[in-house]
Amino acid sequence: MKNLTVEQVEAVHRRLIEEAHGDTRVVSEANLLQMVFRANMTENGVLRASLVFWSLCAFPAFREGNERIALAMAEQVLADNGYCITGDRSALLVLARRIREYSAEPEDIDQWMIDNTRIVFER
Repeated sequence: MKNLTVEQVEAVHRRLIEEAHGDTRVVSEANLLQMVFRANMTENGVLRASLVFWSLCAFPAFREGNERIALAMAEQVLADNGYCITGDRSALLVLARRIREYSAEPEDIDQWMIDNTRIVFER
């Protein structure tokens, strides 16, 4: 399984935010380090993507674009592990809002990812 790095997350964030001419600054390197550490300890690719999504929404690491980077990184983690999202991505954005409102738990994101992804290729 391919390990995630802080540098990868920052590069994707920078690309997404620069396209919108936004603020690319990191506000919490600690949040990124913790998320990457925990993600790399998670063997299941779908649950790893779920953890990345939840972490970036629950513990914002950037000044702007935390939800967009959460979705982009979840999709990248899934793709790196042979999966893709089959469900409506807008439902994930609703879950992101619920995370911010403290009305969604990590298990809610896990279940959404399990129900809305499929394997594309075997690793």
